Amino acid sequence: MRGTPKSIGALIAAGMLVACMAGCSSQDAAVDSADNTSATAQTEAASEENAEPAPLKEVTFGTYEGEPVTWLVLEEKDGASLLVSKDVLDARAYDDVDEGVQWAETSPRPTTDVNWADSSMREWLNGEFLNAAFSSDEQGAIKEVTNTDTKNNGGRNAADFDSESYSTAPESKDRVFLLSVAEARKYFADDAARVAFPTDHAVEAGVYTGIATDESGAENAELSGAAAWWLRTNGYYAGYEAVVTDDGYIHGDGYRINGEVHDGYEDHGTEASELGHNFGVRPCVWVDTAALA
Repeated sequence: MRGTPKSIGALIAAGMLVACMAGCSSQDAAVDSADNTSATAQTEAASEENAEPAPLKEVTFGTYEGEPVTWLVLEEKDGASLLVSKDVLDARAYDDVDEGVQWAETSPRPTTDVNWADSSMREWLNGEFLNAAFSSDEQGAIKEVTNTDTKNNGGRNAADFDSESYSTAPESKDRVFLLSVAEARKYFADDAARVAFPTDHAVEAGVYTGIATDESGAENAELSGAAAWWLRTNGYYAGYEAVVTDDGYIHGDGYRINGEVHDGYEDHGTEASELGHNFGVRPCVWVDTAALA
């Protein structure tokens, strides 16, 4: 009889060992599962970070110079859509000022800016362009919005700075307008997304177009021919206006508001007038979304 307790004790010990091993195995499996879940989440996050941004939706609305205008939808809210033309539609000076804009002894650098609210570009967009591009019904669908003009105080690399690098200038009520530097950063994923090509009319008007090259320095014919286009943000220097260059880079220093480009390359566009008028125009409008159906 004395042997019985020993046998029971051995059985109990064995049972405890088995239970412990099972528990440890379960814990190991749980740890492995958690590790796998964490690794999967990290992989998915990395994939999302490296994924190509979804292309902006395109709509057709209005016509210009006999051609339907294709627009990119930048934002939709409260039944309205913010549109920017997919292509560079025209080439014009930001302002038609004829003095104080050239960097030369006979016409020194200016000391004051031409704000968006006072520019001939704004006048043209909300007058001649509005009436030429849209029917009366289409104009009825275009919203009037309040825009804030900005002054770049951060220099050439201001595109990388926070909004505090900009000082507010006068507001304006617009139906057609240009993007600001901040908006060009907000709505486009990167430089490549800001690249835009000119229409035939813009080319005829003398828009500045670039020559893209690959790493070897050879011309990339597929990417060559994109156009530089104006933003409504004043440049770092007085009398200069920010632009998006032909490769999609936001140039915070800006270029002379009369639009002249004299870089020695005839195939970059022609000086269409005494003032140049070489930079392109990508108009923006807020439109009733229902009118785009």
